[in-house]
This record gives sequence, structure tokens and C-alpha cells, in this order.
Amino acid sequence: MARVAVLDSPLRALVDITRKMHTSDALSHFSNKDVIILANCGKTPATGIFFGQIVSSRVDRSIIQVERPGARDGRVILWYGADGDKADVVERVARYLADALALTLHKTRKKTMHVEHKGGTDIRIVHGAQKGERILVEGTVVGMVTGTDVEIIARDGRIVDIRGAIIKDHGLEKIGHVDLETAYIKTGYLRRNNKAQRRSNVVVPARHLERGKVIIINHAADRTFEAVDERTICAITIGDDTTAICSDILSRIGIPVLGITDGDADGIYHTARAVQGSIIIRLQSGSDDEIGRLLEEQNVIGDGSYTLAELKTTVIAFLRRTQVRFTEYPAM
Repeated sequence: MARVAVLDSPLRALVDITRKMHTSDALSHFSNKDVIILANCGKTPATGIFFGQIVSSRVDRSIIQVERPGARDGRVILWYGADGDKADVVERVARYLADALALTLHKTRKKTMHVEHKGGTDIRIVHGAQKGERILVEGTVVGMVTGTDVEIIARDGRIVDIRGAIIKDHGLEKIGHVDLETAYIKTGYLRRNNKAQRRSNVVVPARHLERGKVIIINHAADRTFEAVDERTICAITIGDDTTAICSDILSRIGIPVLGITDGDADGIYHTARAVQGSIIIRLQSGSDDEIGRLLEEQNVIGDGSYTLAELKTTVIAFLRRTQVRFTEYPAM
């Protein structure tokens, strides 16, 4: 959602959002610069610091982390890298930022991600988890936090248990093999902090396109930006949360969604933004996972060009052939 935040901010002309990159990869991209700064606002100081520890450990250079600026518990952290104490300019910039922002300066060596290995079992502690939050591994919800101490346990590259959480078995099936040393793991929700996302029941106009191509986003909202282009007239989105997230993202560029859902939302995101012409098809029998699989396997959409009306007719005819029961209603 960082790229969406850029679209809603005055920085749109200054920040490159054309590529999907993890934070550590983005910082490494600037390894030839004199100073690299990571600005972050974690949900708590502890989670922010731990995030900085993970990110900095994957980058060779020293990193200056500005954590929770403007907050009473904010700070500037200098994570020493391969250039160590010789990076005088990094020291000076870190001190300048701390003074300018009235934050304390902390200097520390990087620490690599610690995964405990016990007789063929890998254990990774999830820091900063709060009761009720969802646990996401590589973007897929695998459980819900029930306490403050959460440990993910894997054997032979497969997650076999999550202590301190209610496990979502279907989520574990989706992610398959995982390396706890490098996996992207977080808890919480996709936060809504900007004005555009706080508006309620917003319907925005569709782009001026009578006919165009259709893309399918099947439980993979993180590939939304890469999937669409100027010829896209609509996105078929599979999954409750995927539909909510994609609807919000695509509202920035006027692309409606045809969402296929079954009511099993994980609640990681809530939005009230949609493009005019968007519709939701709620399955009353069957699952959106199965329908999404069949939709792609049977190549129902193909590479053809559609109007919104033609697309709706095609999808509904397909659903009737599968003999599932469903209801249809506008996204707003």
C-alpha cells in the first residue's frame, strides 16, 4: 500500500512507483549514494525498531532510520553497516536529523534475523504482535493473534504450527514452501491514514474506455499495479480482501472491478471506494478459491476485448455453468 500512499500524496511526481520492491531492495538500489535514510512510522516504537533491524540487516551500507518523527517516543537510529565508523558523513547527517526533529539519536550495529534451529525445526519469533491482529506471511493471512508471544514453527520449509495464534489452514496451503530466514512476515492490518482513504462511500468515475482488456487478480492484490495498463477496462478480482484492496487501489486510476467473493474476509482491509460500474458477485455456494481456479484453468476470459456489459454477461454465464448459487449487487 506504500505506492497507493504516494498516489495520494504531494510526492507523486518525486517518487518512482513503477516497480514493486521490498524496502531493503529499494535501499540497496541507492547503495552508491553518500547517505541512505529510512523514514518509518511503526505501530509501536518496538515494531518500528524491529522493522529497521530486519531491513538494515539486508543492506550492506549504514542506514539512518527516522522512526516515528513527531511522536514523543520517536528516535533516529544509525544502523552501522559495512562502512562502519568511517562513514563520517552518515554520522553528521544522523546527528543533524536528530537535532532538527528533536529526537534522540541511537547508534547500533546491525543484527541479522534470528531464526532458532532445533533438530530440523525452525522457529521465528514475531515481535510486536497484538491480540486480534492477522498474521501475514508473504502477503497471505495464515492466522490471528491470540496473545503477545507469537512463534512461527516450520519443518522442511513448511509451517507446521503458530504458537499464540489461531491458524488459518487454507492460508498455509496457499503459501506452500517458505524460508523463515528471509520470509516477509507482519502482523496487523493495512492502515488507512490519509484523507483519501478516510472518506466513506466514495464512487469515482471510470476512465473513458468503452472497450478494453480484462485482467484477473486471484488472491494476489499485491500485483495490482503490475497487472493493469492503459488498455485495461476492468479487473476481475477473486477473494473478499483482494476485492476490497484492489477496488481501493484501482479507484485512483478509474478502473472498475468485478469482484467474486464468498464472505470469508480476513478483515485486513476495509474500504469504501469503488469505480463507477464496479459490481460484486457474492457466492452463496462453493468458494471463490475454486471459482477463481476454474476461471483461469478454462481460460474463460481469454485475450479478447470486452465492454463492461459483455464481461458481466460472460462471467455470469460461466458461473451458471458451474451451477453455483450467487447474488449480484453494485460495489457501492
